[in-house]
Amino acid sequence: MPTFIADPPQIIYLLLGGLLIVTGLVAAQKQDRKSVTAFAIAFFLMLIVFLVDRFAESPREEAERRAYMMARAADAKNPDAFAEHVADKVTIANGNEKGKTITRDEVKSHPFWNLLRHSNVHVAVWDFSRDEAKIIGNTVEIGFFSKGEEPGGKQIPFYARATFTKQSDGKYKLTTLRTFDPIDHEKGFPIPGFP
Repeated sequence: MPTFIADPPQIIYLLLGGLLIVTGLVAAQKQDRKSVTAFAIAFFLMLIVFLVDRFAESPREEAERRAYMMARAADAKNPDAFAEHVADKVTIANGNEKGKTITRDEVKSHPFWNLLRHSNVHVAVWDFSRDEAKIIGNTVEIGFFSKGEEPGGKQIPFYARATFTKQSDGKYKLTTLRTFDPIDHEKGFPIPGFP
């Protein structure tokens, strides 16, 4: 399904909402079959766009969902659930550096999980910016904020750019994760102990 329909920009809802209001006012004023039909068409267009948007997941929405699920898995200290959303090989990079490529099994068995468990770190992601999402062919790059927080309140926030690539099973999985300073999105920022 085209992204334009599965993930319509806000302007589509605004235009259809305006069309619905105008046709509704005209139908209320004229009260004839032609104006009521125009209102019904505008209503059904809005309904179809809403239903498709709600029930068809676009590549950007899938990438955001997977990033959120990875954060939940990291918060639960569950490497198996985390790795479900990772491709066979993933590159972890400090900013725009070349980074280190590791396998999904290396992600699951990395000592970083022991650090998360030992420090009882809470992991969260937020602010998935639609404006910064890039879809090129079978890859989706999204940007979002993330943090690790220890029980004492010490936080390690960072900005992340994650690239998800469509796999042979049709699912988008993480292939590149780049971490940046939370304020300067051009300056690299390493995740302590990972990879």
